[in-house]
Amino acid sequence: MVGKNSFAVSGSSKLSFFAKERIADFLTLSRGIIGLVILSLSFLGKDAYVAVVILALIGAATDILDGKAARRYLGRNQASRLGKYDLEMDTLFVFCIICYFSLSDIVIAKVLGLGWIALASITIILYRRKPKILFLFEIPSILALIAIAGIYNSEIFALIILPAICAAVIINRRRVLYLVFEYIPRSFFE
Repeated sequence: MVGKNSFAVSGSSKLSFFAKERIADFLTLSRGIIGLVILSLSFLGKDAYVAVVILALIGAATDILDGKAARRYLGRNQASRLGKYDLEMDTLFVFCIICYFSLSDIVIAKVLGLGWIALASITIILYRRKPKILFLFEIPSILALIAIAGIYNSEIFALIILPAICAAVIINRRRVLYLVFEYIPRSFFE
C-alpha cells in the first residue's frame, strides 16, 4: 500500500515539474499568438483599438512573466525550449502591433509602417537575428508605439497604457535596470 502512494506522489511531482518547466514556453508562444491576433484585428480597423491595447498589455505581461517563470523553474542560466527565441518573439509581437496601426491608418502611414517592418525584417535576416540588430529595430519601435498611442487617444493612454507601463516598470524594476544598463549595451559589443 505504501508503494502505490509513493508512486502516485512521485508521478504527480514529475507532472508538476513538467508543467512548471513549460510555463515559460507557453507564455513566450502566447505572445506570438497574441501578436497575430492583433494583426488580424487590423481588418476591423480603428474599431478594434481598445481590444488591441488590452491584448498588447497582456502580451507585454507575458514578456515579463515568461522570464520570471524561466528563472524560477529552470534556473538563472537555463533557457526554456522557446526561450532562445524570446527576442525574436518580442520583435514579432511589436511588428504585429505596428502593422495594426499602419493598416488601420492610426497615425502611421501604411507606407511608413510597413516600410519600417520590411527594412527591419530584411536587416534582421541578413544579420542572422543578432540581438543587437533586433534591439536596434525593436526599441525604437516600442518607443514609437507608445508615442503613437498617446497621440491617437490621450484618454486611453492616460487611463490604461501609462499606468500599466508605470506598474510594469515598478514591479519589474531590477529587470528593467539590468536590461537597460547591462544586457542591451553588452549585446551591442558582442
